[in-house]
Order: sequence, then C-alpha cells, then structure tokens
Amino acid sequence: MQTAAKNSLVLTDSSSLKRFADIETTISYGGFYQLIASRLILDGQIQQVVRRVLNRLVVLAEHSYAFRQMSTLEKLSEVLVNSPLPRQYEPIGRYYRALCIQRFGTGDVEQAARLLESAAEDAPTRYRARAMQSLGTNSCYKGDYQSARLLYTEAARFASRSEICDPYATLGTQKMIAVINSLEGNHRHAVAMLEKLFPFAHAMRSSQPSIYYDYLNSFAVELSEVGRLEEAKNISRIVIASPFASAYPEYRETRDEIELRGWRAPRSVVPLSQITAGAVLGQATANASLSPAPPEGGNLVRLPVANRDDGLAAVEASPARKPARVLSLQEWKEKMAKQSNGDPQDEKRRSPATGKDKETRLEEMEKLGTRGLLLRAMEMLGDEGLSDDQLRRVLIILEGLEPDENPGA
Repeated sequence: MQTAAKNSLVLTDSSSLKRFADIETTISYGGFYQLIASRLILDGQIQQVVRRVLNRLVVLAEHSYAFRQMSTLEKLSEVLVNSPLPRQYEPIGRYYRALCIQRFGTGDVEQAARLLESAAEDAPTRYRARAMQSLGTNSCYKGDYQSARLLYTEAARFASRSEICDPYATLGTQKMIAVINSLEGNHRHAVAMLEKLFPFAHAMRSSQPSIYYDYLNSFAVELSEVGRLEEAKNISRIVIASPFASAYPEYRETRDEIELRGWRAPRSVVPLSQITAGAVLGQATANASLSPAPPEGGNLVRLPVANRDDGLAAVEASPARKPARVLSLQEWKEKMAKQSNGDPQDEKRRSPATGKDKETRLEEMEKLGTRGLLLRAMEMLGDEGLSDDQLRRVLIILEGLEPDENPGA
C-alpha cells in the first residue's frame, strides 16, 4: 500500500513536474506538496493533476482503514492535511488523523473527538456524515449510548438530506443503532433491524466489502444472542473466510463465542432437582418487583419454567451422592439381542430420534468418543419434547438409583 502511494506521487504526465521526481524520496509527503504549491502557479491543468493524485490518496486511505493498516493511514492523513488544496482535502486528512488517534477506542478518544467535530463542520459532505458517525462511536467507547444514538440518527438524517450516496455513512449508522439496541439488551429489536438492512448490505458486497463483512459479523452476533445458532454459524463462516478476517480479531471471537454457545444447554433448560413450585412462584414474584436492568447479567431473560416437580416427588436426591453404576454397552447389546429373538415386535425396537434399530445405534455409540457422547447427550436433554418420565429415567440412571438387575434373569 505504501509503495503504491509513493508511486502515485510521481507525476509523469506533467512535464513541468518531472524535475521533482528525483527529490521525492528525500522529503516528507507533506513537504513534497508544499514544495509544489510554493514553486508552481496552480493553473487549471496542474490543479487537475494534483486533484487526481489526492483523490487516489483518499482511496488509499479508505483501503488502509478498511484493513486497519494504521501506520500507512497516518502517513496518508499527513499528506492530506498538508494538501496544496486545503479547502477540499485538509478536513479529510483531519478526519483520518482522528481515526488514527482514536485507535478503535484504545487511543485518545477526547483528542479524536475534537478533530472529528472540526471535520463535521467543514469537511466535504460525505465526510461530515462520517465524522458524525465516528463521534457516535466515540460515545459508545465511553459508554454513553444515549448520545451515541442521537449522533448516529443525526448522521443518517444529514446523509439523507444531502442526498449523498455513501454506504459507509448510510449502512454504518443504521448498523450501529442496532448495535446500541444490543448493548442495551434488546437483541430481538437489533436482529429485526439488521435483517431489514440485509438487501442493502448484500448489494454492497462487491463495492464496499469491508462494510459488508463488518455488517455480517454484527448480524451473526445478534442471531447468536437470540438463539438462532445455525444461522449465526453459517454467517460467521462467511465472515471468517473473508480477506479482512486477519485484520479483525473480533471476527474470530464471534465464531468462538457461537461455537461455545453450541456446547451450552439451551437457556430454557434448568437443573430440575433445584426447582420447586414455591421457588418458581417466588422467582416470578421477585422478577415482577425488580427493575428491568439488574446490575449484572442485564441482558439475560428469565424464562418461565414448566412445572415438572409433581412427578419428581418419588425421585429424591441422595444426601451423599454416590457414583453412578458403569454400564457396559456390549452387555446391554447382548441382553437386547436375547430379548428380541423371535419377537414379532422388532420393528418397534427402533430409536425414535434416528429411526435405526437399537442394536445398530448402540454399535454407532460405541464408536463415539467422550466429546461426541457429551454433545449428543446435551442435544437430547435440550429437546423440549422430552417427557417428564424420560427425564426421570435419566436422573435415576445418573444418580445410581436404578434397581439391581437379577443375574439369573
């Protein structure tokens, strides 16, 4: 990128500028353009050449920011700030310098805010909207979501009133408003907003790929928050395969979080041995009296739990839990084979989950490792169609409460 920027500075199409090519490597970018401004009268032809070079540098700055090449962006912003056409390009340089100082929330956000405010006042229309949006992001970094929402809304209105076609300002502001909804715990509203933006974002995937993939990452996060894990996984795979993944560590963090959620039991599944009818009623009463935003875990929704206690009276947790009996799949399989010999009801001896006969299914289970067995057990226990009787039988086996088998049977 830096080499391309240097090559763009050699103005070979203007013979009056060829004499400056040999000193290009000995002075700074800013000094180079100051020298042009002081030595030449910027007539129409030369202004056109300089504009073409500066426009190219603006494009390079956008690409550098998209790939988070901040050292290159710093040099390009210096060139733009010291532009021989200050009215048009100097505010753009201030905008990119502010982003360098901001450092995605890890830099001096107050100094960045001052530069962004000045850019929002006198930059070209497109960059005024972007500066407003970046000011909103600054407020997000400081935890001031109300101010951030107002700034994003104003940036969107400004872009609409000005009739500018800038996907960064248009899609970016709407996406960030959805992100604020998410930060405030309203994930379903955030998903609804992002779903509406999908056609627009998808249409930009070729012209503005960095914005498109950043949108997809936010969409995957929100789908995961509302439990739509398969959709979130599919979108995350697309994002991870993008050329921007190496520059955006949050993309991999999103993928890892989605995979971790896949290992967890669904939120509607609760430890049954700790639930009583009185506890459920007490929890419901307590939730009704509490404020909607608790200090910790404010984005967790306490779902009502179906009352399954009535059938658990006969299953009491043993005071001193003893290890469950180790079962041998091979012995179980042989026992089932004896029971099934000559039985015309063999067709009924099939796994309801897979449709396979139990002997075949047991053979498949023998080949599963510990991880596979745990995953399958978690998946089955998370099934809402699981009956109370089935859950009771699982608890009986896990707690070692099943009666001893008669060896002579």
